[in-house]
Amino acid sequence: MSLSLMPTLARHDIERIHKHSLDLLERVGIDYQTPRALQVLEKLGCPVDYDRTWASLPRGLVEWALAQAPRVVRLCARDPARDVVLDGRRPHYTNDSQGTQAIDLETGQRHNSTAEDLRRGLLFADALDMIEIVNVMVAANDVPTHVRTISHFAMAFTQTSKHVRTGVLHAEEVPFLVELAKAAMGRETFHPVFSVVDCPISPLMHDGPMTEACLELAKLEVPIMVYPMPMAGGTSPAALSGTALLHNVEFLSGLTLLQAVNPGTPVIYGVGASQLNMQTGQFRNSATGQGLRLALRDMARFYNLPVNLWGFSTDSRQIDAHYGHEATSNALLACLAGADEIYGMGLLGAAQILALDKMVLDNHLARQVEMMVRPMPVDEEHLQADLIERVGVGGHYLGQRETRDFVEAEYVPAWPPDGKTMLEIAHAEALEILHHHQPPALPAGAMEKIQSIVAEADQALL
Repeated sequence: MSLSLMPTLARHDIERIHKHSLDLLERVGIDYQTPRALQVLEKLGCPVDYDRTWASLPRGLVEWALAQAPRVVRLCARDPARDVVLDGRRPHYTNDSQGTQAIDLETGQRHNSTAEDLRRGLLFADALDMIEIVNVMVAANDVPTHVRTISHFAMAFTQTSKHVRTGVLHAEEVPFLVELAKAAMGRETFHPVFSVVDCPISPLMHDGPMTEACLELAKLEVPIMVYPMPMAGGTSPAALSGTALLHNVEFLSGLTLLQAVNPGTPVIYGVGASQLNMQTGQFRNSATGQGLRLALRDMARFYNLPVNLWGFSTDSRQIDAHYGHEATSNALLACLAGADEIYGMGLLGAAQILALDKMVLDNHLARQVEMMVRPMPVDEEHLQADLIERVGVGGHYLGQRETRDFVEAEYVPAWPPDGKTMLEIAHAEALEILHHHQPPALPAGAMEKIQSIVAEADQALL
């Protein structure tokens, strides 16, 4: 990247947060809400209390765990050409996740999200070139809850050959996910073509069933993004630095457990901290909240871990100036901050409402942001000093051969084109994708295997 942000935190502030994190993990501890986590940690010498499902993490163990986690994480895809490598060299874009509603592309009506909305969103994520990591963006609310996660993964594997990600809620689901991945790849052995999200519960707790699932996935070397979501003033201190500290404690508690069960487990530093809106009591996107997340980016860099930052999220419930302001400023900041992943394409209303038009607009916005910050070549060919000398004072460059050659090779037209609005273009592109994009073909017999696995899970998990 040619441009970058200065660190938000000074080195001594980063070290202070780290020191307090280690102190709190040891003295206050964490409630993992499952004895399976305590069994892993107790073997490594951690004080545990099975009645409280509580563990204390000695500072030496946390430091050891940080040393085990790899800096470079490969997110494998069904199509190996679409693998993503998180190595700090450039950002990779991902759509938003966990929405509950959708806007119908043809009618504009909003409704509770269904399996068909999810299918459409996944199809769009496959078609849009800037989306490299495909989150399950909305819940299929018309699918029974006991088999919904399995159905989400099954649909994702059929609609895209990119890397897939979502949360896994129960350990019992993991064997079915393994079989789905094998079927989608046409292989007899498991290859992690998906990653998962592990969300601690602020303050200082983990979800027991989700933790049990992540323990099983870590054994399989599935990449896991630990994604704390403390809200300043509600589930974490109102002071932003206090929220940063709590967030970091919760992240380290997840990372330490995952490394304890399988050293070298790929872990991504997820930055989900935000602020509580003190006027409404709701989650709120804010400028100070974005500053908080940039500070946590500094913590991820201190730990030499890949980091996921918000980019395209918006509180707006429609595509308007509010959306444009938040998505542009957040995406540009995340890009300048050197995030490995930039999150949030496609959803409105604080990550609740899928809008396919927004997915298309966010894809254009990601491309514009990349062009804003990309390096400008200054070699002799591009400086064109001899051309400047030849044209001289008061001339023009329209008729010069170099101008024609440059336009043909490198010129990027302005977007949107003159005479058209962004909304018109996005809607037309969205309709084109909906009606004409075809998902990548599966191996022979894979669809039947996937359907059979979902049917088996439907009975087994009931």
